[in-house]
Amino acid sequence: MTYRRPVVYFPPYNYCDRWCEGCVIDKSRCLLYQTEMDERLHREIDGLGEPTPEEMIGRIVEDARKALKLVENQVRELGLDPEALKRDAEPCAPRRKSEDPLVGEATLLARGVAAFVRAHGAAHPREAAVLRRNMVLPAPKLGRATLEAGDETEEADGILQAQVAHRALAQMSIALEAMRRRDPSLVDAMLDLRAFMGRLMRDLEQRWLEKPCALLELMEDGAWWGPVRDITPTLRHFRR
Repeated sequence: MTYRRPVVYFPPYNYCDRWCEGCVIDKSRCLLYQTEMDERLHREIDGLGEPTPEEMIGRIVEDARKALKLVENQVRELGLDPEALKRDAEPCAPRRKSEDPLVGEATLLARGVAAFVRAHGAAHPREAAVLRRNMVLPAPKLGRATLEAGDETEEADGILQAQVAHRALAQMSIALEAMRRRDPSLVDAMLDLRAFMGRLMRDLEQRWLEKPCALLELMEDGAWWGPVRDITPTLRHFRR
């Protein structure tokens, strides 16, 4: 499948598959990569090892606070009062949630893949790692892609989200095929999964990947990202 990338700036973290090793973007331009590497290096220096789930949640909260502080400082530089803006702002609408059945199907697929990996992954560690990394992506990405688009930008964002889900399905299909070639006895165990993946991929192609969009172009050189911004000023606020 030939995917597309933005011709204008889109926050790349919205359509990131979190597979840094396979990403061709200049890592010095990726805020997500830089902040996570900074955290990892500090933990190694401090001898703390891998963070616990509780510590990860705490870090997410702390990063959100820093980001909010950064925005407030930028607002003040524009001569505005953040507190006054908060008081005068209309109440935020509740966050939209997709009710598209495709999201439920992607969730069901993830459970099926997880069960398959538990049963057969030990004998195929490389493919099992690919399956674990990708099985969690389609449902949340499609949860965003299936929301009603209000304009061309949101429509392009939906296509980008669907592409991440599609590529995750493709990677899982390749992993399953490699396992089948190595162990033909797994054919029956993976038959329903492969059929399910194939149908989801066709649905994504018809609903999003084949949809024209002036904000996207073919990524003929393999680069997944569109234009990115200089993250240096933002990084200064995250350095400890």
